[in-house]
Amino acid sequence: MTALAPAPTLSVRPVRWHRLAWVTWRRYRLTLVGTVLVLAALAVELIVTGEHMRTAYNALQACAPVTSEKCHFMDDSFRNSHGGNSFLEPVMLLLPGILGVFAGAPLIARELESGTFRYAWTQGVGRMRWAIALLLPGALGIAALTGLFGMLVNWHQQPLVSYGVSSRLQGSTFAVTGVAAAAWALLGFALGALAGVAWRRVLPAVATAFVAWFGLAYVAADVLRNRYLSPLTTTKMQLSARNFQIDQWWTKDGVRVSNTKINSILEAGGAQISGHSVKIHVTQGGTDPIQTLLSEGYRQVTQYQPGSRYWAFQWIESGWLVVLAAALLGATFWLLRRRAA
Repeated sequence: MTALAPAPTLSVRPVRWHRLAWVTWRRYRLTLVGTVLVLAALAVELIVTGEHMRTAYNALQACAPVTSEKCHFMDDSFRNSHGGNSFLEPVMLLLPGILGVFAGAPLIARELESGTFRYAWTQGVGRMRWAIALLLPGALGIAALTGLFGMLVNWHQQPLVSYGVSSRLQGSTFAVTGVAAAAWALLGFALGALAGVAWRRVLPAVATAFVAWFGLAYVAADVLRNRYLSPLTTTKMQLSARNFQIDQWWTKDGVRVSNTKINSILEAGGAQISGHSVKIHVTQGGTDPIQTLLSEGYRQVTQYQPGSRYWAFQWIESGWLVVLAAALLGATFWLLRRRAA
């Protein structure tokens, strides 16, 4: 009897990284182009309005004497025209999360949902190399694009900050400026990638990741950010708009006084109280109720974060966001490795 030799096994050579990068580019170039177009459209708007703002700011700085009616009019015009909330602010506030989630969630979820990942895993790629080729360029690309956009927003806001109209620590702009914009987009990308592996479907992954991102962004703005460094306090009645006010109260002899008592004194002096708004009307020969409070020993205490801490806060926030994003991407690789094909 003739013994049959075992059939030789063919080993599949691993696909080289540059070929994986080319495949990734071919499959997701439309997503990248769409992201660039969205950012480019917003960038054009920021550049145009930023140039107009700088022209008005330079004219205002050159106005003299500063006490003239002309300068007062230019001051009011600058504040009213450029200091108000823009219709783009809500869009830009959510932009890092939207771009990150919509870029990260479909990368793996679409492959798992359609089943095409099985072909990739048997063609000399393997699930880990496949995932790295998808996620690493995507994470670096989305962080770089949003980081550049954040620097552009910084440039756009500079006249308002220099003139003391707004603070860079405001929650409506902080997360979309500087390096924090890149970090928040990276977090959205990592949340989307993890949700994609967990759900194996694109739409549930996008929805889950964005809700999680929005919740973290809310907690950071409302709770964490003002506690990165201990806030300062001042008894000055006027706080520069460059600083970010956290809280305000009145004291007498070092003891905090209730708002109810302060409001009753103000109302007795002719002030109108409406919610948190106080309108002071001083008639001719009358007494300013605020001055009455001060003369009786009351002091207004304002708790705030100085605007000079902007970059310190940027690096603190970006640091924990990058660490969290790295942990989420690590969890994505771990979960993908344990997932059965």
